[in-house]
Amino acid sequence: MKLLSLAVFGVAFALTGCAAGPQRAEREAPVRVALTSTMAPAEAVATLLAQADSAQGDPERLGTIIAALDTFGPRTLPGTADVVAEWRTKAAMPKTPPYRGRVLGPAYKAGMLNPGATVRLPQLFDGGRSARVAIATPGQAPLDFTVLDGEAKPVCPPAKARTRECMWTPLFSGRFEIVLTNPSSNAAGYYLVID
Repeated sequence: MKLLSLAVFGVAFALTGCAAGPQRAEREAPVRVALTSTMAPAEAVATLLAQADSAQGDPERLGTIIAALDTFGPRTLPGTADVVAEWRTKAAMPKTPPYRGRVLGPAYKAGMLNPGATVRLPQLFDGGRSARVAIATPGQAPLDFTVLDGEAKPVCPPAKARTRECMWTPLFSGRFEIVLTNPSSNAAGYYLVID
């Protein structure tokens, strides 16, 4: 945890610079917020993906956010589109190279849920290792999500069903199911991160 905090501090320092002007500070403020040491890696990556989605018209801000994403080393889930690779072609990357932290990093998936729709994503998790699933939406759309074990029981308390992160430690390796639901009357984009 100390190593992660140091890495996050180093990235935040490198990205913000010592004498950042008002425009630069305004552009990079969301990245500093996402990289606070109190935020878990899966939640930070989900937040940064949603921020990058919103920064499509600002190549410098997009580049800064992608550099922050690079520090966590996320990769797209197999068989899904790599939106970060597409965004990288539009971004003006910062001159300071990102600090490489996590070895494997979290995996992510970008998706869209129509009103009233539900998507179920089966995933395998290792027993005895902390598992995290986080979700972020570009407009903070009210998506519900839960994680179910092999017997279809929630692994996080029901009160946490609408929070942005679910964290648990499976007793045994096995298949779990991530369930996302859009209860609203509008379509909603989302970024799901699995760590």
